[in-house]
Amino acid sequence: MKHALVIGGSGMLAGTVLWLAEVGYHVSIIGRDAENMSRLTEQSPGRLSAVLVDYRDDLRLKEALRRSMAIHGDFDLVVAWIHSDAADALPCVLSVLRGGTDVFHVLGSRSNSSDVRNGLTIPEDVRYHQVQLGYQVEKGERRWLTHEEIAGGVVEAVQEKKPLYSVGFTSK
Repeated sequence: MKHALVIGGSGMLAGTVLWLAEVGYHVSIIGRDAENMSRLTEQSPGRLSAVLVDYRDDLRLKEALRRSMAIHGDFDLVVAWIHSDAADALPCVLSVLRGGTDVFHVLGSRSNSSDVRNGLTIPEDVRYHQVQLGYQVEKGERRWLTHEEIAGGVVEAVQEKKPLYSVGFTSK
């Protein structure tokens, strides 16, 4: 069975997690809130695993990733929504990946995709993709994307495998 890792999957990416499980992945979900994780994993028992760890703690994150890989195999796919105050989290994830992994890095609307990419060392055999979140326009007014729009956009990004994929409108 294919193995996916989703960081930030119990919130706005919950729909992405459930889609990955539907299309045949075992999904390991990084999160801190046991209650949210339990509600999510109950929706597809056997296909979803909660990995309760704060991704700001590099040592514990790396241990949790290795444990998940020992149980479910190497990650074939990573979807990472990581806040800017955890600059070492994605490099930590990248350091444990083995060949052929697709990494989808979800960036908030204020992130500059080229700055983020330039600050990362991507292993040669890892395919790195960015998913830039934007906004929607309703009745002439801008609004933030809903969780459903974000999750659906990330699913489309995974399906299309483009190096840069925008969800909604972006100002860049």
